[in-house]
Amino acid sequence: MSEGAELLTLRPVRASDLDAIAAMQEASIMALGAPVYGEAKARAWARLGYQFRHDLLGEGGFWVAERDRRLLGVGGWSPDSLEADLAWIRYLFVHPQATRRGIGRRLVAQAERSAHAAARTRLRVWSSLNAVGFYRAVGFLPERRARWPVQRAIELDYVLMAKRAERAPLASPAA
Repeated sequence: MSEGAELLTLRPVRASDLDAIAAMQEASIMALGAPVYGEAKARAWARLGYQFRHDLLGEGGFWVAERDRRLLGVGGWSPDSLEADLAWIRYLFVHPQATRRGIGRRLVAQAERSAHAAARTRLRVWSSLNAVGFYRAVGFLPERRARWPVQRAIELDYVLMAKRAERAPLASPAA
């Protein structure tokens, strides 16, 4: 486990978290996405976090990662409306000052276990170009590229990636 990861708490998203989550998402997009997409596209993308933040209270499961009551990440899954065994990994963001500490991996693992427990054994994610390496590292494979219109005349290139959800490991007898 990386330094400090053992002090990290994952808990379900609460309504009182939504504005802080959108602000953290914006910081993450501007720090990590702007170098790939440019500032104008990243700014348009970042504004969507405020528009869609209430989705985190809907179906599926979403968690925040925090340490000492400081929000460091968010992520989870939503069910597919047409395919009963498919879950979409969504809204995965880590604060730009907390990257490369295992937070994103823990959030994906939590989402996978939860989706699997809900009989959603296939996972897909629309990955931003700056996150493709991360998703590959946690077992997702690219399927195809696409463009997502985020605002009039502004589109972002994305990669559709997929994997099988893993079940939760068996609890150890010493736990």
